[in-house]
Formats: sequence, C-alpha cells, structure tokens
Amino acid sequence: MKYEIFFKKQLALIERELRSSLRARQTRPLSIHRAMRYAAFTGGKRFRPVLVLMACEACGGKPQDAILGALAIELIHTYSLVHDDLPALDNDAMRRGKPACHKKFGEANAILAGDALLTLAFEWLSGIQPAARAVRILREIATAAGVRGMIGGQVADLESSDKKKTLAEHNFISRFKTGALIRVSALTGALAAGATARELKNMIRYGECLGLAFQVTDDILDQDGYCRILNKTQAVRKAARLITKAKKAVEGFGAKARPLVFLADFLMQRIAHE
Repeated sequence: MKYEIFFKKQLALIERELRSSLRARQTRPLSIHRAMRYAAFTGGKRFRPVLVLMACEACGGKPQDAILGALAIELIHTYSLVHDDLPALDNDAMRRGKPACHKKFGEANAILAGDALLTLAFEWLSGIQPAARAVRILREIATAAGVRGMIGGQVADLESSDKKKTLAEHNFISRFKTGALIRVSALTGALAAGATARELKNMIRYGECLGLAFQVTDDILDQDGYCRILNKTQAVRKAARLITKAKKAVEGFGAKARPLVFLADFLMQRIAHE
C-alpha cells in the first residue's frame, strides 16, 4: 500500500490544521505570511508530523493530543529547509519542483520567514495541555532543533565539507542533522499520549534508528553522503539493519505499532524502487 493511502486520514488532518492555523495569521505585514505559507506548502510527505501522530496512537493517545506537537515539528523542519536553500548554505534554487523561498520572495524575506516559522512553532507548543507536559515537549524539541541537535549537525557538516569524512563522523552528523528531529517526533507523540517510562524508552530507540535509516536511504537515492563512504550494497545493508532495529523497538506495542512498522518499511521500499 502506498504511503499516501495508508496515512490518508492523518495527512488530511495535518493539512487541514496547518492551513487553518496559518490562514488565521493573515495580519500585517502580509508579505511575511505569504512567504511562510508558501514554504509550508511546497509538497513533501509530512513524514515527521505523521510519525508524531502514530507514536501518540501507539501509546494510547488520540490525534488531538499530539496535533500541536506534530504541526510545530513540521514548521521547524520547514524553516530548516528554507534556510538550507539559501546561497550561504546549500544554494538551491528549487525546492520540490518549485522556486525556493528565497527565489520567490528574496533572501531577506526567506531568512525572516524561516525565523518566523521557527518561533511560531514554539508559540504553538506552549498551547499543549497540561502545562507540565508542554514544558517537557518544548524542552525536548528545542534541544533536538538546536546546537545539541539539528543545528549542531549542520555546523559539523559545514566544518567538514572540505575533507573526506569517516563513517563515524558521518554517523555523528546524520544523528544530529537529520536524526534528532525524527527521534524527537517519535518522543513527542509518546509524551503527548502520557506514555510510561518503558514506552518512552522504546519509542526513543525506535526514533533513533528510524532517523539514521532515513538519512542512509536519502543518501542512497541521491548517491551522496554515506554513498561516498560505503558502496551501495553496504549502504543498503546499513539501512536494513537500522530498520530492523527500529521495528524491534516497538514490538511491545503490538497491533498499535503497525503504522510505525509501516513507516520503517516505507524507507526500505524507497530503496527497492531505486
């Protein structure tokens, strides 16, 4: 079954809530809100917010328990893409077949739109109830998005861009730059459901393995990153091992883990179609 069909209900909820929440913010200056909405709706599979909702469900929660966390993480991911496309970083003119935000609205507006998406994410997170749960989720997401997570990985990648990376160095960068936000997506869903300590531990393990597998599969598809260190067979085996570990981590959730298993298998399916 295709990803879009399996998660049709969750994707519809995410799109509806995201559009409604961003549409409600059409205040002066209108230009920044246009840039924010443009960046948020350039396509993509909404992998991270879907993961938040599915982790919540696996731990006995409902979609509305986790929707604010799901939307916030998607905004953070979106802001990171807007900034990554800028000339100072990856210098990409296109994003998913459309002009990158800085090509559409100019570099200054793209920088500010990214900043606005990031800060709006934390505004939304503050609305989670109860307040103690909001504080824990906010702290975890802030850590994952900051210098001990995504930003730290980005900097480490930049600092080593002019040299050949070892496998250990690439693992470090990938766990931070890509893996941290996927790991915290699984954790956020579990926290939103009021998961037990054991459930949290297993969900963190799942997220860690899934996050690294996500980067390996991306590199296989792009013939980049890990594929500069490993041959394709070795890279596929690495992805397969990580996916197996991720699925094993959620075995204890029983039938409720089926969507999480699907997400893990979806990564392998991407490679198989290559």
